[in-house]
Amino acid sequence: MSDLKSALWGQIPRESIITSRLLVLQSKRLMLDAIERRLETWNSADVRRRFDELRIETDAAQDRYRRAVLAWGSTEDIDYWVMAYSRLIDKGNVIVRKMREANLALPPMERYQVSADIEMMEHLVEDWTESLRRSMAAAVA
Repeated sequence: MSDLKSALWGQIPRESIITSRLLVLQSKRLMLDAIERRLETWNSADVRRRFDELRIETDAAQDRYRRAVLAWGSTEDIDYWVMAYSRLIDKGNVIVRKMREANLALPPMERYQVSADIEMMEHLVEDWTESLRRSMAAAVA
């Protein structure tokens, strides 16, 4: 990144970036909720298609918000750690899924060893998830 770009980014308040991502996410969630209610009463192909599009857009907005919090947020803020743990859990689940898929192509002896590794990874993800729950409960209390 050039010095000019760095200087310009340095002038933008970090909180504004995070807040803008949060506002987009909230808007997407509201639109998704509205289209979901419409889907319950009027289940047409167009409404279903729009619902699916909005769900993808909402997931993308959630990801952008998480990345903004991790890139621009303060480690002193509880939201930072919630996002960090959430990201870690998501990545752990992706790794477990990929390991399970790859394990199917292995010979039986190797499959047994990889299955043990998969189980260990699943326990790590469970521990991270439980730690996140405890942190969130402590923040609310």
